[in-house]
Amino acid sequence: MPRVRERLTIRFPSASEKYDPLAEAVFRHDLERLLDRIAGDQDGGTPILNFVDQDATPVVSRSDIFAEANTAPTTITAFGGGAVGQRIAIIFSTANTTIQDASIGGVIQLAGGANFVGSANDVLELIYDGTNWYEISRSVN
Repeated sequence: MPRVRERLTIRFPSASEKYDPLAEAVFRHDLERLLDRIAGDQDGGTPILNFVDQDATPVVSRSDIFAEANTAPTTITAFGGGAVGQRIAIIFSTANTTIQDASIGGVIQLAGGANFVGSANDVLELIYDGTNWYEISRSVN
């Protein structure tokens, strides 16, 4: 199999730019993932882990991509073990999971300020600032 070369561009801020801790955290997270791949800690991909069935605060510290397959209606209000700057993607396989918007309670800031009820093949992507998870994108399939 041919070796894939990855290009890393590092941009240093100018003296006039304000320090942005979230931007730094995102950079550090992306750099750590790249270094893990170069070191061979991963086999070229990110593991897709399953959320524990009916867990309202699933732990996200071991991966960045998760699959849900709740067997009964479950409302997720937060994610445990997140790192500042961490991005996660949730792949839905059922219509049993609701991601609760912070306007109702919890720490997940969703587009439009409304809950997200996933269905099969939907994907929701979020980023963590150390306090809240913010929606980056959704794909409703």
